[in-house]
Amino acid sequence: MESSSSKNLKSKTSQLPQQPGIYQFLDAKGRVLYVGKAKNLRSRVRQYFGHDDTRAQIPFLMAEAADINYTVVNNELESAFLENTLIKQYSPRFNIDLKDDKNYAFIKIDYSTQIPQIGYARKVETRSEYYKLHPNTPKGINSDNSPACSVGRDGIRRLGSRYFGPYSAAYKIRNTLNLVRKVFSFCANDKVSSRPCFYYYMHRCPGVCIGKISLDEYNRHLEKIIKFLQGDTAGVYSEIKKEMQKAAEQKKFETAARLRDQLRALELLTEKQNVILAKKVDWDVISLAAAENNACINLFKVRGGKLFDKENFIYQLPSLWRQNGHEAAASEIINTFLQKYYLETSSLPKEIFLQYPINGESDVAGIIFQHTKKRIKISVPQKSQAAKLISLGAANADEYLKNWMSAQAGHLDKINASLAQLQQTLKLKAIPKRIECYDISNIQGTNPVGSMVVFKDGLPAKSEYRKFKIYGKNTPDDFAMMTEMLKRRMARIKNKESSKTDKTHWPKPDLIVIDGGKGQLNAALTALRISNPKFLISKQTPNSKTQIPIIGLAKRIEEIFLPNKEHPIILGHDQPGLQLLQRLRDEAHRFGITFHRNLRSKQAVKSALDDIPGIGPKTKKLLKTKFGTVAEIKKASEDDLAMLVGKKLAQTIKQSL
Repeated sequence: MESSSSKNLKSKTSQLPQQPGIYQFLDAKGRVLYVGKAKNLRSRVRQYFGHDDTRAQIPFLMAEAADINYTVVNNELESAFLENTLIKQYSPRFNIDLKDDKNYAFIKIDYSTQIPQIGYARKVETRSEYYKLHPNTPKGINSDNSPACSVGRDGIRRLGSRYFGPYSAAYKIRNTLNLVRKVFSFCANDKVSSRPCFYYYMHRCPGVCIGKISLDEYNRHLEKIIKFLQGDTAGVYSEIKKEMQKAAEQKKFETAARLRDQLRALELLTEKQNVILAKKVDWDVISLAAAENNACINLFKVRGGKLFDKENFIYQLPSLWRQNGHEAAASEIINTFLQKYYLETSSLPKEIFLQYPINGESDVAGIIFQHTKKRIKISVPQKSQAAKLISLGAANADEYLKNWMSAQAGHLDKINASLAQLQQTLKLKAIPKRIECYDISNIQGTNPVGSMVVFKDGLPAKSEYRKFKIYGKNTPDDFAMMTEMLKRRMARIKNKESSKTDKTHWPKPDLIVIDGGKGQLNAALTALRISNPKFLISKQTPNSKTQIPIIGLAKRIEEIFLPNKEHPIILGHDQPGLQLLQRLRDEAHRFGITFHRNLRSKQAVKSALDDIPGIGPKTKKLLKTKFGTVAEIKKASEDDLAMLVGKKLAQTIKQSL
């Protein structure tokens, strides 16, 4: 029998628009359970209340769903991007989650500097984001869907950033860039000067940084790297060979020798690529393996008939799906992968072969076409060489998944051993599930900040890290600063009256770690006593009557100090308990230093505009984009300023500068 909650939800579907968009199922507490997209919101959501949708998780999802939210967009492509963003933001229980990373990794060529820089990025800057940062950019696009060009302050028109990937891990990018540098070489400096970059001395930079080759020549050199990253090895080889012959004819022997070395390196690399097909086809072959609560996608990239690259991606299956077996989720996992990967990839094949059929195959192809303007055939091969590659890919996925799960299990065993040792060494009542570590960062008392990092079950819980600006001291006094930070932290301890959704109060830690020796530990104890008498430390046995156990970790020889105990505990450097404390302390230091540097940077670039009432970040950015510097703003007439910010604010600016 249909419940009243289900009936209410079903009645809401009639109010949904017949337009493209995304929808969210929410539980009774307003938490997002599932995010989906649709060409027609009303039609798609109605399927959840019928028998058309046979996915294994649907009955469990609908049993918990209490409300529906939706957002209308202009087209399917926008809905796909928005769906991807919201899944990352909310991590809904019923959506398949990429386990290894929240984002893929990309190689990025940044053209905003005089000498374009090659590095990596976690996020592709969209055209709309790029145009906000570069308002002088013409509204054109490159072949990889990136912005066409920008106009720098020096008046030079430069291309927008180019992205290549995605890659499953950052280490693959490092390996690829090391290979690119050996074959082609590229510069690490961002402008031309009299000082060469580090790689020039290693013969891994063509010398653009000191004017040995021109910027135009270097940009042509980058085009070869771009072709190589796109998988066009044969095209790059042919181009280099022609350039080498031309340079030799013109008696430019140094250039010809450099091109000859590139050619040889490329030949060696090409020899290592396996020829797996007689025809020069461009395929992506997608296979899958699953075990326990995880699945692995194996992607073979075949370019010109050769195996150009292989990627593996780990996905976590929602727990309720596992009750229905893995094959029930296989199509959904592949569907999720296709929509995410091909919205971001820069290397497109002509055909995509899948191990399992998916629902809405034409919809996925349509989204790819909207995004790239290329029509790609998607199919499940039956008897062909593609089918053999599918089987090979499945075997690779299975092997990769087994190794990954084995590594995860070993890592978990080590964490459990670390926590157990801490409990025994510190004489804690229970294994510390939530450990907080505190650190102070400042330079001679300037821009002092405190950091709090949280490890839950031995792993970083980055969403619960906190930063503290220190207000009470502007002189170097780490003890007073630690006291101030701990007092503010303890004021947020959750009590019995605090609700589960109360974000102003934070859970009580099972163990506090202070970065420092006896002095910092005593300062922390003072803060605990002031904050709440319940946090008093017993003078007989360390931590015996402590509401919150607390220790100090000194850097010199990694001594562990306990309250009211004269001599520290010293663990061997190979002990898992000490290694966990070191990771915690180093993470607190890294987090605090990053915050401190950001504050210093902001202080360094503070301008006269910051002290003018009515000027916020947007207005400040608008003025600097138009006039460049504060001196130019000061020279501008009141009428010119009024056209940009209004008459009243223009008068205030002229009076203040």
